Amino acid sequence: MRRSLIAFFFLASLHSCSYLHSQPNHATNPVVDSDGDGLSDAVEAKLLAMFAPDFMVSRTDCSIAPAQFAPALTTPTVIADDGTIYGQAFPRKHHPGEVELHYYHLWKQDCGELGHALDTEHVSALIQLGRDATAAVALYWYASAHEDTICDASHLALAETIRADKHGPTVWISRGKHASFLSKDLCTHGCGGDRCDQMELLNVRAIVNLGETDAPMNSIAWLRSSDWPLQEKMRRSDFPQARLALVNKSPQTDVVWANPSKRPAQAAILGLNAGIGGAAAGARATDTAVVVSGDDTGSALGVTSSRTGSALSKTSQNVWKALKKSADETGRFLIPNLN
Repeated sequence: MRRSLIAFFFLASLHSCSYLHSQPNHATNPVVDSDGDGLSDAVEAKLLAMFAPDFMVSRTDCSIAPAQFAPALTTPTVIADDGTIYGQAFPRKHHPGEVELHYYHLWKQDCGELGHALDTEHVSALIQLGRDATAAVALYWYASAHEDTICDASHLALAETIRADKHGPTVWISRGKHASFLSKDLCTHGCGGDRCDQMELLNVRAIVNLGETDAPMNSIAWLRSSDWPLQEKMRRSDFPQARLALVNKSPQTDVVWANPSKRPAQAAILGLNAGIGGAAAGARATDTAVVVSGDDTGSALGVTSSRTGSALSKTSQNVWKALKKSADETGRFLIPNLN
């Protein structure tokens, strides 16, 4: 009887091991394409790891760090504020050999003056594939900052300009508001409510592939939740031709605004027509956000006009008071989910 029981458990253990080994490892299988976008899971994982940015966050942020969310719940529910980054990789339409990478830092809350639950910000890259994933190079980088609001300070640059063509750039995330910036110096250049102070390198727990909105990966069920604008951000490209044209017509040293048409409105809000609106005095044109310095110190970016930066700094304390007053009066100054 004892021998029979031993034999039974031995066979059961073999069956268990056989089952575990039969489960596909999608991240390394060169064929599996879980989200059906034409890129294998293995290539997506390789690219997301290869170009992962270094994120700088404030050690005094009230939301602590980008959060990990319970995958099986349809409502975004935080498990831990542990530095999880969520990734997305998909081919660029009508441009064979080009891939767009998105890196989402998702937060439990926005802690600004017009704060709200959940916060969805990201940076992205346009990648040119080589003979394989290891030969890929980045062409452009984009940083979202209060995307789709009047305070939109999103910007982009050639990857070579910010020395991030073979790897990810350093990205500065503003305290409490979580806007993304390719330069610490740009942090105050939205509507003035952003600050990048007491910064430290984020310890990224993991980069989790989201897949696509209609084909989520890693058992994620909250991609299409109406509680945040993540679905809309995932479904669009950050690199339309018109936006790339802004970069390509500018000097190679320039980081440019993604939506320069919003700059005059921001200047009017701040009463800084000689500040934000007049930034061209320090830069080359109203499209230019910042110009890369020519030194090799590793601090690659520098604002071209300290006068503009000083003007922004002096008025920053009144900015959000003005915004809040406008919001109360009009009821529609900012979209409901201020990013």
